[in-house]
Amino acid sequence: MKTLISQAKIIDKRHAQNGQMVDILVHDGVIEKIAKNIDAEVDEKIRGDHLCVSIGWMDMRANFQDPGHEYKEGLSNGLVVAAKSGFTAVALSPDTKPVVDNKGAVEYLKNRAKGSGVDVFPIGAVSVDLKGKAMSEMYDMRQAGAVGFSDSKNPINESGLLHRALLYTANFNAPVLHFPYDDQLIPNGQMNEGPLSTSLGLKGIPTISEEMMVRRDLTLLEYTNGKLHLGPISSFKSLELAQEAKSENLKVTTETTVAHLAFSENELADFDTNFKLLPPLRSEKNRSKLIKALAEGKIDVISSDHNPEDEEHKKLEFDLAEFGMAGMELFLPLVLKAAGGSIKLDELISKFSIAPREILGIAVPTIAEGEKANLTVFQANAEFDSTNFMSKGFNIPEISKGLKGKVVKTIYSN
Repeated sequence: MKTLISQAKIIDKRHAQNGQMVDILVHDGVIEKIAKNIDAEVDEKIRGDHLCVSIGWMDMRANFQDPGHEYKEGLSNGLVVAAKSGFTAVALSPDTKPVVDNKGAVEYLKNRAKGSGVDVFPIGAVSVDLKGKAMSEMYDMRQAGAVGFSDSKNPINESGLLHRALLYTANFNAPVLHFPYDDQLIPNGQMNEGPLSTSLGLKGIPTISEEMMVRRDLTLLEYTNGKLHLGPISSFKSLELAQEAKSENLKVTTETTVAHLAFSENELADFDTNFKLLPPLRSEKNRSKLIKALAEGKIDVISSDHNPEDEEHKKLEFDLAEFGMAGMELFLPLVLKAAGGSIKLDELISKFSIAPREILGIAVPTIAEGEKANLTVFQANAEFDSTNFMSKGFNIPEISKGLKGKVVKTIYSN
């Protein structure tokens, strides 16, 4: 099988030809030739206006609800959605049924993904059954293929557990991914705390519920000299705290979601549960500061936080609806809309291609002759098609027409 990508701009800040227009010939999954113009008999030719090519993207936070709730998405369909959205790799959250807290669960996900065209990298649970008490079999999961450890959206309230996890995982250089949220400060919060939450009569979640936990986590990190990834982050103050810790050479990285860059709490004015997220969408002022922080390099990773839900759990009264958005297919147009004007395209793409792999200790692909093809072909200026969603999730928000950003194809064989 020969595929020719015709006249595409390389978007890769590490590449010698970054920003240059080239032809790329892929033969049986390997990059055979890169040149200004290639004349060859091929089985497939990819062309289009303003075509771009980068290394395959990686989503650092996705949940395909498999095993346990496959009717919400499932691994097979989730991988189709990922490839359609431009991702050749996904890190999967452990909050499934049963929880990914043992090596058998890790092996299940790895084996199921073979031949899908998308690499699956399981994130193992920090605690058994995500209960926040007993530490899981992290070393065994690491040996089976887990690339990091997290209790997903269950914050680790017990400081001793996070302390032990950071110490233990430092022995095999694995990061602990923690969602910094004090869920006991304002129990059963529904949205960002502020004038809008008051006017809507919804219990608010203040930014300090995140910022206090970030301070605690960074204190434990300094004490243990472990490796910590904080996310999703919703408060710009949290990013400033993490940046200060980085300046002191602590091994901390940060992540926010495309939704927190693209939307604010104003989307909830009409009680649209598709925008009910955890952490919640914050104020427009805070969102603007997140964009500024992104441009300043204070955000390492942008994820989709893809969390599909069925109608029964999402189309309810606001306080009864589950948190989460099925946002993977909206990823490119939303990230371009939110951040495209404030940050160079190659820097932006690196936030969901290079950085996630580096943080998780995964080999970063290269666009070079003789290398295995791991590519995402896209058009940043093409109109987004909002009529052909593949996700089973009922929690895909309606978006206005006129968004730009189209994934043309991913080329990868795992």
